[in-house]
Amino acid sequence: MATGSGRTAMRLSVEVDGQQRLVTVEPATAGGSLVSVHWSDTTYEVDVSRLRPGRFSLIIPATGHSSHEISCYEAASGELVVGIGGRQVRVRVSDGRRRFRTPAVAQAKGDHAVVAPMPGRLVRVLVAVGEMVTAGQGLAVVEAMKMENEVSSPSAGVVTEVRVAEGEPVEAGGVLVVVTAGDRND
Repeated sequence: MATGSGRTAMRLSVEVDGQQRLVTVEPATAGGSLVSVHWSDTTYEVDVSRLRPGRFSLIIPATGHSSHEISCYEAASGELVVGIGGRQVRVRVSDGRRRFRTPAVAQAKGDHAVVAPMPGRLVRVLVAVGEMVTAGQGLAVVEAMKMENEVSSPSAGVVTEVRVAEGEPVEAGGVLVVVTAGDRND
């Protein structure tokens, strides 16, 4: 949708914990990192900066320039897993016509690195090298802030690498397991 200023706004249906909201996001400044986020009767301007793949800094001027570092990764089911303040939240996003999925990840042949969604400690590895897995199957469990988070496979395939051992510390975005999807003889 185009706004009066010629900038493009996105209208998204966002579902968190079974509650759905219509959210509008549009650039607040031309070429800048400030976006306007609106839902119900609430509007915030948010300064968004990408720190590294899967990690973002959000600064909200209206709340005294509160600053939040978040992680954001796509889950196998097409959900986003958002980490903020030591919590992990699964979020479904749709543009009203279709859910945003990652068919290139979920269906593509080749290697898929499965990463830690946040820094913590690997408490369990649920698979072994050579094991066949299905999309969404649990591969490992990472503990952060005394909460355990199961990390799932983005696609069906074969586990070709397990890069960490139980008890080891992990960084956000660090590769835990590699799943090779498709025919390995291609």
